[in-house]
Amino acid sequence: MLALSGTSYLPDSTSFHVGNPQGVLMPEQEARDAIAQSHFKFLPQFNQKTQPLRISGSPERQKMSLFQEIARSLVGSNGTGHLGQELRELKRLGENDLNNHWRDRDRLLLLVNSYDQARWAANEIRNCWSSKQDVVYHLVPDNIDAYTEDDFDEQFVKPPDKGALNRADIETFGQTKGEILVAPMNAIGRGFNILNANGKAAFGAVYFLTRPYPHPHDTQAIAQEMNRRALDWADKADFLAWQQGDGIVQRAEKVRQLAARYWRSVEQRSYYKTLRDNQELLAFPRFDLAATTAGLVIQAVGRLLRGGVPFRGYFVDAAWAPKSAARKADPELSELDTEETSLLVAMLLRICDYASEENTVGNALYKPLADALEGIEDLHW
Repeated sequence: MLALSGTSYLPDSTSFHVGNPQGVLMPEQEARDAIAQSHFKFLPQFNQKTQPLRISGSPERQKMSLFQEIARSLVGSNGTGHLGQELRELKRLGENDLNNHWRDRDRLLLLVNSYDQARWAANEIRNCWSSKQDVVYHLVPDNIDAYTEDDFDEQFVKPPDKGALNRADIETFGQTKGEILVAPMNAIGRGFNILNANGKAAFGAVYFLTRPYPHPHDTQAIAQEMNRRALDWADKADFLAWQQGDGIVQRAEKVRQLAARYWRSVEQRSYYKTLRDNQELLAFPRFDLAATTAGLVIQAVGRLLRGGVPFRGYFVDAAWAPKSAARKADPELSELDTEETSLLVAMLLRICDYASEENTVGNALYKPLADALEGIEDLHW
């Protein structure tokens, strides 16, 4: 049984592949209409030289300063930037809400790729937005020890970070004074109902500060991909290994050799634009990555759909759509993003493909979201 904000139906993904679904949990038509009214925007930030700020693909030693720069840009001069504008807009929507879609939802969810990144971004927001210091939180893993005030006398014991929120407590966020939460996407993507006092999604807007991209040496991710490829190879009667060698033993050895080659090729992947298909091994990394990213985004926005309400979504990292970011910096440029240059475009195309009328399951799950995504602002594609 599938639902939009639960297990994802993404047949092309290496991480979200499921068998044949037996049913779909359909939301009420009112909820589907509300979801379709969600608003998306590509929102790159720029440095003082008007250069787009790109986190994904940057050297690790630079990422902390990049997160700080993006946070400062989003805050502006003590809250005059986009984050402050968005909080005020959500409050205005709540005050003029006739359908109870926006009331008590003036909270922002900022998503990154790790707990360290969440801390960097949250600390910088607190540093440059003095009036919001006590309402900005960042998620921390549950295995962090809880220290008491008496513990701080010990030389090597550190007090908890200001604004730290344990992952186990995340469902209580809507009942706290918190207005901004920075969290890793994988830590919040599923299994949580973060609601306000009205039983609706507590967050009204989500910011994807980074573009999720698998680390080339993440053995768990590679193993997931290998498992998926093995299923594809087994289903393909004319796969290379089945055409070579005599008997099961020789064919098994050929599969082992091809699998080792595939593993090495995954470890050698670098930037998105360098990903290349390998028809022989049934490897289509850009297509797979787009489907997997769609799954991460769908699960993340599921936190903002609870109660059948719309939300507002922003893609911030310039790496999401480099050509569109460059055009925003220099309006005289005319080059468009394609799925070869932009993971955001590739992801949108996958979701729209799944939501097509020909795909009964995908259409039932994703049509309202696809309708909203197709109207994304400031993405030139």
